[in-house]
Amino acid sequence: MRKYRLFILIAAAVLSALAAYGVFTAPRVEPSDSDRFSAERVAADIKVISQKPHSVIHPVERAEVRDYLYNRLVDLTDSSVVLYPYENAVEYEGTPIDITNILAQVDPVIDDPDHPNPTYLMLIAHYDSRYPQKVLDQTVLSYGAADDGYGCGVALESLSQALRYRGEWRQGIKILFTDSEEWKLAGINSALEHNPEIFDNVGLVINLESRGNKGPVLLFETGKNNSKTLALYKKAKAPYTYTFTTVVYEFMPNFTDFTPLKDSYPGLNFSNLDDINHYHTDLDNYDNISLHTIQHYGAQLEPIIEEYLTNHEYRDPNALVSDRSSIALTIPALGFFSFSKGGYLLVNSIILALFCLIFSFAVISGRIRPLKVLVASAKILLWALTALIIGELIAWVISMIVGAKFSIMGVVRGVQFDEWVMMGTAAATALIVTICFLWGRKRSADRISSTAIRKSASTSGGTKYSYNLLFGAMLLMLLLSAVLLLTIGENFFFALPLGLAAASLFLWRITTWRGWLLPAIVVILLHAFSFLYVVITALTMGALGVLPLFIVIYLALLLPLADIYTRKEKNI
Repeated sequence: MRKYRLFILIAAAVLSALAAYGVFTAPRVEPSDSDRFSAERVAADIKVISQKPHSVIHPVERAEVRDYLYNRLVDLTDSSVVLYPYENAVEYEGTPIDITNILAQVDPVIDDPDHPNPTYLMLIAHYDSRYPQKVLDQTVLSYGAADDGYGCGVALESLSQALRYRGEWRQGIKILFTDSEEWKLAGINSALEHNPEIFDNVGLVINLESRGNKGPVLLFETGKNNSKTLALYKKAKAPYTYTFTTVVYEFMPNFTDFTPLKDSYPGLNFSNLDDINHYHTDLDNYDNISLHTIQHYGAQLEPIIEEYLTNHEYRDPNALVSDRSSIALTIPALGFFSFSKGGYLLVNSIILALFCLIFSFAVISGRIRPLKVLVASAKILLWALTALIIGELIAWVISMIVGAKFSIMGVVRGVQFDEWVMMGTAAATALIVTICFLWGRKRSADRISSTAIRKSASTSGGTKYSYNLLFGAMLLMLLLSAVLLLTIGENFFFALPLGLAAASLFLWRITTWRGWLLPAIVVILLHAFSFLYVVITALTMGALGVLPLFIVIYLALLLPLADIYTRKEKNI
């Protein structure tokens, strides 16, 4: 029976990894002759946009990109496309810079007497590339293929697809291509200051960005009071979001065109995050674009845009304005989950109640000792903090060797093999933790069996070790969840594994079927693979230590849970 359960567990873990990996490679790329959103058609636009660097110091090249985008919009629509020039809008190293935004406005063909002025969905992308910067003592210029050729190309293709059902529109579309986003958000700020009418009757803003060149597209930021906006986002195919990233983003020195809009308009801010070494460098070129990434923009945007344009509920530009915020996350293979703040507190309360129930039961039945659980929690925390420090030291040493500028918990660029370092660190941490767990379990079993009369005592010793470690991990997650809930309002990355473990143990005890543990393990793995990917790609090498920290805590929960599941004894 133990071998049977072990086989099932291994198979489930492998399938979980494959399901999580599917997030990073899906959806299927649509060819150029498809009648759906096609990454290949977007790539054709990107190829033109990214021929040359076109930053604030490249007025001629920027004008060429602007002319191309203008003509594409004219070809797509029967509406006027307007250029908004701003002379001396900003200075770059003492030189005044002229910039020009592009606006296309397409109205619905259906007249609504009750709403003579239609509401609009606004798609925003910037068409300038990054200005010169130094990476490893070399001055580099970006070709802007991903940042923000992805955004411009996706906006054009999204408009093209939407025009296929224009007869069903109840709302209209505005496409705003901003100039000089990379330099002090000059384009969007100029529009807000000098031409605020551009934003008249805008009910939803979707900003399209890119950081890196590959990986899944993340909804990483929303406007304030996002409950209705996230309800609309549920329409997305292959959704991928954590509202926690909005909280983190507020503490980072980053900005997009959405930054000056997010407090005034309901909005969604999308970006891919993978491979910081391509970002803002000459590696951001057409040869390095990812069709899968581009297709993922479309998979999420198509249903959202169609729903917004065709549903009469959005005729009011304030239809998505709310006084409530929601918390959301995605789990590979399971999809998108959102909670109101009240609902989220209720979920946390249920998790606390379940933990207290199973903890009390485990103490009464003699499976755990509270003191040993406390000691286990302290040890796990110590191991996790040690892993954090070691991870940061590894990142610092590697950065020094290659000459990259290191920043603790900050973005580190110039380490071309950073992905291998991250994967190696993750694998080494997982291996060490697993070995330590097996050794600790064996030592505990041997210690008891050496003085025990009953032969089963050896098994009992190993089982008690797993129970104490499991409840130690759960207690630590409970404490960390409480701290995070009180400070930043989000704690799902600890509360979710804790809740699943507690629920599975509770269901096992009331039904006597140990199989409840398996789906809990699988979902925890699905969450871990996806969430840790976001963490490490977003924070990069500067936060390498965060990866082993989470792995230690997660495995301290998963390994004993798996051990208990695979035990051959019926009553454990």
